[in-house]
Parts: sequence; structure tokens; C-alpha cells
Amino acid sequence: MHIGIIGAGLSGLSAALHLLGAGHEVTVIERSRHVGGRAGTVRIGGHVVDPGASVLTMPELVFDALAAGGLDRFAAEDELDLLPVTPAYAGRFPALDGLPPSVLHVPEDLAVPEHMRWQQGMFDAAYERFIAGDAAWGSYANPRDLARLGGLVRRGALRSMQHQVDRRVDDPRARRMLTFQALYAGVAPSAARAVYAVISHMDVGLGVWYPRAGMGWVASVMARQIQRAGGRLLFDHEVIGLDGRRGRVTGLRARTITRVHQLPFDGVVLTADSPVTDRLIAPLGGRAPRRVRLSPSAVVAHLDVDPDLQDHWPTQAHHTLDFGAAWERTFAEITATRGRGRLMSDPSFLITRPSVTTGEPGPVSVLAPCPNLESAPLDWDAMGTDYARDVLRTLEGRGYRGISDAEVIHVDTPADWARQGMSAGTPFAAAHTLTQTGPLRRPQRVPGLANAVLAGSMTHPGVGVPPALISGRLAAEAISSS
Repeated sequence: MHIGIIGAGLSGLSAALHLLGAGHEVTVIERSRHVGGRAGTVRIGGHVVDPGASVLTMPELVFDALAAGGLDRFAAEDELDLLPVTPAYAGRFPALDGLPPSVLHVPEDLAVPEHMRWQQGMFDAAYERFIAGDAAWGSYANPRDLARLGGLVRRGALRSMQHQVDRRVDDPRARRMLTFQALYAGVAPSAARAVYAVISHMDVGLGVWYPRAGMGWVASVMARQIQRAGGRLLFDHEVIGLDGRRGRVTGLRARTITRVHQLPFDGVVLTADSPVTDRLIAPLGGRAPRRVRLSPSAVVAHLDVDPDLQDHWPTQAHHTLDFGAAWERTFAEITATRGRGRLMSDPSFLITRPSVTTGEPGPVSVLAPCPNLESAPLDWDAMGTDYARDVLRTLEGRGYRGISDAEVIHVDTPADWARQGMSAGTPFAAAHTLTQTGPLRRPQRVPGLANAVLAGSMTHPGVGVPPALISGRLAAEAISSS
């Protein structure tokens, strides 16, 4: 079969490599000039910037995809040139619960062996079947999977993440470092299910890496292997419609700067976010899901900061989580729904400095979580630059010398994410609430279209680099059997 893949992000590239390994012909159609999507690297004014994902966890998933496309492990390791990120995170805290201001390095400073064992047990019980496996309802019909599901429930998978951490961890700083990942899931730690401790385990227990050439290098290596294996990549092609008959896709139309191209296919994998995907499948009778609850968004500022000034900052880490005193209130503000969202009143920030790992000068990125456009329909085009400057002034006051005067290379706001086709201006897609997890998340198969499947953050297993790579493999398996 000849499969068309819409989107050259990590999920689309993963799907392409696994399909090539299964003997299919593959064409990847990308509307931009670059691969990587939300895990790409771009050059802005002479600076190399990672606008999305900032580190790599579970690199085995990349190696598996490359191996499916014919690149052996040793060659893949050489091409990727991954550097370990140590510590995985630094957490910087104000005076908290009677403790003085402090810095906690993760995982080195986490003296919580009981919780770490529980967290690893949750990962071991959940990963192979319920994260890396098919999430369709019918796939859970056998007794073994029902027994596994029962084992997860007995481990407390459906209790809140915050509850499970609080019962084993006394240090309030460690509690935050083991639950902030709930933001990736789009919900507060008190509302996130404990099964999402698997995200913390990916960071804290399994290690973190960074490609020397930037996060987009992962996608570049994958794209190169697709071409070596005989696949095609079409850049600057915007898919404007699907063709089909009798409930099957027969091809698609893609617009370039000069004309519209009609491309025949035996099946398609759609990796774009919901607004784009829903627009494409609707004319052929493909059904979109009910309204979903979306994750918060973020404002991300990329900066050129004097390295000498950075040497005097409060932490020297690739990733620093600089916390405000508030925690529960902050999550409540940015996760509120139906127009009730608010900007953080006591903000916490993620500061990313790849130069700490690579040893080469490079930009600093500051991420400030914020409500999505449904939660708070703010005029980000009017206020985005000023808000970014407010964030930098706050960090200057917390000891990040020179950051408020740094050159701002680029700022992304919810308005920018929305223009890229992301639902309600959030790059974190649908929240991982209980009713939007596993078989309850948007299914990979498109109802009404027999040979169209989804990959990426909108479908199982969800948001993040490992889930994107997994979803690509699952999409390849699904379309192969259509």
C-alpha cells in the first residue's frame, strides 16, 4: 500500500519509518519547510531555537523507529549524538512551609525511595499495555488485560497524583518536583490520575537527553532515514482536502505556491491538531469527537543573554523550575474553564538553557504557563510582548541577573499556537482527564473512514515526545490492517 502521512512531526515521522519497515510505500506531506513540528528546531536571526520540546526522554523509542526504517543502533547513536542532561531538573523554591529558600536537584536530591519504587511499579504495570499498546475498547476484552487493569486500580492508579505523592513524600519541595508534570497532562496534580506518575518516572527515573545539535536534530535524522529507505517527503505542501468514496480515502489535495497537487493514496495518517484534522475528514463523513477539555497553554520567550551574566544565576542547570510560593492557586488559575481562566498571580516558570549541556553558547528560553483561549480569551497579539517583559522583570527580581535587559529573539503566545492550527491556542492538546485517557481519548481510527487513522497528541497515548513516537507506531499498525 501507498500511505500518505499528513505532517512531519515526530508522530508522522515515526509512522513513516514503521510503515517502511512493514514494506509499505510512504509519502510524508508537510506544509512548512522543516521537519519536527512541536519538536523542531528553527533558526531566527542567526540563533538556533527549540520552540517546543526541549529535551528527549525514552530515546529507545527513536532507536526503535529508526531500526524499523533500517538504521542500526550504533549508527543511530552516532548520528543522534545525544548528551545526558544532569540534573534532569533544578527546582528553585522560595521560603516554603518553614524551609528557607532553596534549590533541589532532580533526581540527585530526591531522598524518597518508597515513592520512587511505587512510581516505577506504576510505570512497569501501565507502560507496555496501557500506554504503548492499542487503546481501542475491543482490545481490552481478554482476561489478561482485564487482570492488568485491575492491578493498576489496586496500585491506586485512579486516585489523584497529589494524594499518592503526599502519602509517601514529606518534603514540600519534592512533592512539587514529583507532580509538576501534571501540567503536561493539562490538569492540576490534585485532579490528575495517579497513573500519570509514569510521566514523572520518564523524567526522574529513566533519564533525560539532549541532541548536541538541538531537539530538531532528532526529526532530521528520522527524516533522512525515511529517504534512505525509499520514502518521500514533500515540503511546502499544505493539505487542503481529502478525496474518497464509499467510506474510504483515495487520496488528497495539497497546495503549493504554484498549484494544487492531487496525490492518490491507499490510506492516510493524519497528525495535525484537531481543527485541521476535523476540517479534512468532515466532507468525507469522518466524525469528530464530542467537545473536549483542553490543556492550558503557555507563553514562551527565547532570549539572547550574556553568558557571563548567566554564570551568576541562582542555578546552573539545563532545566530550572523557578517556583512561586503559590501552587494549588496557580493551577486553579490556568486550568479554569469557560472563560474563568486567569494569568498566574504568583507565577512559576520553566527556564531552559541548552548551553549548560552542550557547552556551546545559545539562547535561553522561558516558559510561562497560561490559560488557553477558551479558558481566557485574552488579546495576546496586543499584550504578548508586554507580558513577556513582565515575566522577565519578575525573574530579574528573583536573581536572574540581566535577564530583563536581554534581547528577545522571539515570543510565542496562545495566539501564535492557534494560528498554527492548535485547538484554543494550546500546544498541549486535550487534557488528560479520566474521561480523555486511554480508550476514552480520541480513537486512532477515524469513525466513518476505514483507512484513515490519527497520530499525535490529540489521540492515544497523548502529549509529549514519547507519546508522539508511540502514536506513530500504533498508527502504522492500524493503517496496515485497514
